[in-house]
This record gives sequence, C-alpha cells and structure tokens, in this order.
Amino acid sequence: MKASCAFMRVVVLSVMSILLVPSGQATAAASITPLEQIRETVGSILTVMQDKELSGPERRGERRERIMALVQHRFDFAEMSQRTLGRDWKNRTDAEKKEFQHLFAELLKNTYIGRVDAHSDEKIEYARELFSQNDPYRARVYTNIIKNGRGIPINYSLVKKGDEWFVYDVIIEGVSLVRNYRNEFGRILGQEDFAGLVKRMREKIESNEAQREE
Repeated sequence: MKASCAFMRVVVLSVMSILLVPSGQATAAASITPLEQIRETVGSILTVMQDKELSGPERRGERRERIMALVQHRFDFAEMSQRTLGRDWKNRTDAEKKEFQHLFAELLKNTYIGRVDAHSDEKIEYARELFSQNDPYRARVYTNIIKNGRGIPINYSLVKKGDEWFVYDVIIEGVSLVRNYRNEFGRILGQEDFAGLVKRMREKIESNEAQREE
C-alpha cells in the first residue's frame, strides 16, 4: 500500500511539473517562427561574409563553401525548381529534373549571395512576418537592408515542413527571383529544347566561376 501511494505521488508530481513548465519552453522546438529562422540563417551568412580571417584569396573557396552550405540548408530548391520550370516540369524525366534542380540551385545561390554580399556591411532590419490566410504552412518574412537611411527590401516566401521553415522564393526590391528566372527560361524554351536550356545554364555557371577567380 505504501509503495502504491509512493508511486501515485511520483505520477502526480510528474504531471504537475509538466503543467507548470512555461508553454514557451515546452513548445520551443515547435514554435520557431519563419522570421526567427530567416534571422538565424541570414545572420550566419553575414557572420561568414564579415569574417576577416576568411577574406583572403587563399580562403575564398572555404568562405564560399560555408555560405553555400547555409543557403542550401534553408532554401527549398526542389520546390523552387518546379515553380521556375512551370508547366514544363511534368514533361521532364527524373534525371532531367535532378540535373535542372542542381544547376538552378547553383545559379540561384550565386544571385542571392551576390546581392547579400554587396550589402554585407550594412544593417539588416527584420521587419515582420505575415502568414498566409489560406495556408498556415506558408508565410512571408520582410527584411530591409538599411543603407544611407534607406531600406532595400529583401523578402522571403517560406513553406513549413516538419518543424522548420524553408525559402521557396526571394523577392529583392520587388523582383521575384523565381518569377524572373521562369520568364527567362520560358523565353529560352520558346526557341530551344530542354538540352539547350541546360547548356545555357552550365555556361552561365562556368562564367560566374571564372569571374570569381579573377
């Protein structure tokens, strides 16, 4: 009987301890907001960009790899690729989709990193987040790069998967990267086949790499 009472006392205390834990602590992992995750990723990218030990030409490759890894983790390149290719996505084989996603990720990372790197010494303002009224798993985070008293807007469209939020579009000064590439690729596919588009993408990536090495 005493053992039974002791057991019940342990159960009651355990339940009370759970109930008394502040809700913010109990659900910390599940309550991470899209703004918080953008702040974390962008902050980490800027930290690498501003690291003087990584600024020398001999460590340029390491610096870029670190930045690429941060972008790779937060960006949903699978969804971005599908949105960019549009209706032609369903006509592609699995191998073609995989190749396109890899090439597009390289192009997009170069574009995004280039724009952020150009303002890496400026202050970043994390203005607000707005959740979709139709889909609680989609949101937009509004940020501004403050330069000479003026805000340069860089906004992120995100989708929630599991406990994390992932970027599927970036709108820089009102221009959607996904829409911009979709229009460009659409024009190319109107004149050439898919192999021609892939060839152009590879050439662009090689051109970007050559410019970085200069």
